[in-house]
Amino acid sequence: MAEIAIEYAAGNRLRSEAETARRLIDAYLGDRPDVDRVTLSPSTDSVFCVSVEGDRIWCTDPREWIDSMEAVTAARRRLSEVS
Repeated sequence: MAEIAIEYAAGNRLRSEAETARRLIDAYLGDRPDVDRVTLSPSTDSVFCVSVEGDRIWCTDPREWIDSMEAVTAARRRLSEVS
């Protein structure tokens, strides 16, 4: 089963954005049998990325508006490639 990880630059606003992305990914992909879990991890780097099984599949500039649905789409696309 795949693990999806969200890595975000430490900071209050990005923690909230990461929680939103986690909830959306879980809502859209959580019922898939090939998804094990969705995790969050703060980073000292200035990043906002989503990884599937350790491979970064989607990153965006954390200083810009973060579209969590783009993260969902990227995760869905990657999962379809590996299944």
